[in-house]
Amino acid sequence: MFYDFWYAEKANWFLKFFLSPFSGIYRWISSYNYRRSYKNKFESQKVIAVGAITVGGSGKSIVVESLAGFLGMLEKKCAVLSAGYGRSSRKVLAADADMHTCADVGDEPLMLSQKGLDVFVAKDRSRSAALAKSKGIYDVFLLDDGICQKYLQPDIKFLVIDAHQGFGNGEMLPLGPNRLDIDAVKHDIDAVILLTYQSEYDFSSLRAKIPDSLPIIMGRLLQDFSQVNDQERYFAFCGIGYPKKFFDSIADTLTIVKQMAFPDHYPFSDTEIINLLDKARLLDAKLLTTEKDLARIPKRYHHLIATIPVKVVWYDNEKVVSYLR
Repeated sequence: MFYDFWYAEKANWFLKFFLSPFSGIYRWISSYNYRRSYKNKFESQKVIAVGAITVGGSGKSIVVESLAGFLGMLEKKCAVLSAGYGRSSRKVLAADADMHTCADVGDEPLMLSQKGLDVFVAKDRSRSAALAKSKGIYDVFLLDDGICQKYLQPDIKFLVIDAHQGFGNGEMLPLGPNRLDIDAVKHDIDAVILLTYQSEYDFSSLRAKIPDSLPIIMGRLLQDFSQVNDQERYFAFCGIGYPKKFFDSIADTLTIVKQMAFPDHYPFSDTEIINLLDKARLLDAKLLTTEKDLARIPKRYHHLIATIPVKVVWYDNEKVVSYLR
């Protein structure tokens, strides 16, 4: 992809020369915006923000799904508030997997709604919270990708970092994948969540880049391969923020004969899906993608495309629950 240089060990000198000034401007603006005051504060509900400082691919929505499960066990009713990135509608909506498409609510809200969560969508999180409050009584609002927003003040902030993505080349947009510098947010982050898809992973090199003052919660992204056949051939494709993680995570388990990456939140058309199906047929392979990508594909093709569900398995469940209590 065109942004592969974001994850090179060092930024390309040619790109660094031309993009550094823009990254410097972006750093200043993002830090300034992060220091702004929140517009709204709730007293009757707790607000938990789950977010990342890198662009895409960190696993925020999967963490939100897991936290919602823990809150349910604690008998706390929660609603997910999402900006619905990539949607064409500007309406404040309660996501309904049976009625809406990703054009209405966005891919991540649609995916979470399909999993049974109450999801409310608006750029202004206070507006989606108001809709949620009109629909029922909620104890907790979970903000998906809620670190950078300034509409609703969180009581707890979890910063999610994918261990394989890390901070990329360490640069800010557009030279690197970072929306914020970790030093700009470290003063009010409650805990950093580190995720890996590997059963054993050495976090030490990434841990060294995280301020010592920040508590660490570690988790593994566990993939469910029960819905795929390891004897079949697969053509893997995705449109997520860090496609390399998806491709690497399936390479040792499945026979991948071809892989193709699209831009993050890419809206797949009928023509593109038909072309992908034709290419897979010529390779005697089946299409394989992520659950998030499937939400952006017309439902009439879903039975022709395999997915691999993912959930978080925490190294220490009690550590996670202690924050939620």
